[in-house]
Amino acid sequence: MNELIKINNNVNGEPIVSARNLHEYLGATERFGAWFDRQKGYGFVESVDYQGCKVFNTLANQEVIDFALTLNTAKERSEEHTSELQSQQVSR
Repeated sequence: MNELIKINNNVNGEPIVSARNLHEYLGATERFGAWFDRQKGYGFVESVDYQGCKVFNTLANQEVIDFALTLNTAKERSEEHTSELQSQQVSR
C-alpha cells in the first residue's frame, strides 16, 4: 500500500503526523506558521491533539518548529481542508 503522508509513532507508540508534512500534502498556500495558528482555532488542545517539536530543515540549514499531530487530528484537518476547497469551488 502506498503511503500518502508519512506516519510515525511517538514515544508511547501512538501514530503521529508532522504538521509541516500535512501542510505540504494539502497544498496549503499560506505560510506554515499562519496556517497552523488557524488550525489551532478549531479547538485543538496542546499535549492532547498536538505537541510542539523542533526539526532540522536541511534546505534552510536551520532548526524549525513543527507539530506532531495525532492521527485523528490530522484526519480531521484533512477532511476540513477538503470541505473548504469544495465550498470555494461551488461559490465560483
